[in-house]
Amino acid sequence: MNEALTSAGPLVVVESVRKAYQVGPRRLEVLRGIDLSIRHGEFVALRGASGAGKSTLLHLLGGLDRPDSGRIVFGGMAIESLGVSDLARFRNRRVGVIFQAYHLVADLTALENVALPARMARRGPAEARARAEALLRRVGLEGRLHHRPSQMSGGEQQRVAIARSLVNEPPLLLADEPTGNLDSHTGDEVMGLLLGLREEHGMTLVVATHDAHVAARAHREVRIEDGVVAPDDAG
Repeated sequence: MNEALTSAGPLVVVESVRKAYQVGPRRLEVLRGIDLSIRHGEFVALRGASGAGKSTLLHLLGGLDRPDSGRIVFGGMAIESLGVSDLARFRNRRVGVIFQAYHLVADLTALENVALPARMARRGPAEARARAEALLRRVGLEGRLHHRPSQMSGGEQQRVAIARSLVNEPPLLLADEPTGNLDSHTGDEVMGLLLGLREEHGMTLVVATHDAHVAARAHREVRIEDGVVAPDDAG
């Protein structure tokens, strides 16, 4: 991908980040000292074998979990040191997250699902609805505004999830295997949509993926091996 970046400066800097989980009697070290820099407007694809730590790194970048040690600096702010309420505000307003399993609220319509983060950001009902409706129309779901997830296909649910991730106009968008539950044709459509929206909104995009075709569309591929960034991939 040869598209010029909007800025050469870093949006996110990861320094010596480590993360382990207790699995029964065993302590499993997932990240063993990650160092990584991600520039404004960059599209980075995280690659690696299952269990290499791609999803764990995404969760840490999005403030969904905290590292055991090390620093994650977002726009000059060390997010690992934020308190509970400030971290929740960071997640809501500065980061959009797209999950492989969509994670839509089953009892809410597409419009309500997309508007939810905007309401959590204390936007008024009319503004939240207008933002949600505009995004759903942009992702081609103007005929599905009042459908619930069970009434939509996998590709449609992923489009709702993409719209939801953008409703607060975050500078950073994280996607964990966004095409993993989709057939190849639908996956290509979803990635094309995601990349178009990234360019329109000037966002930084980080995608964890096993798909070589997705990674080939990125500005840069970063390989995670044995819990660290492979040599020459730190950026």
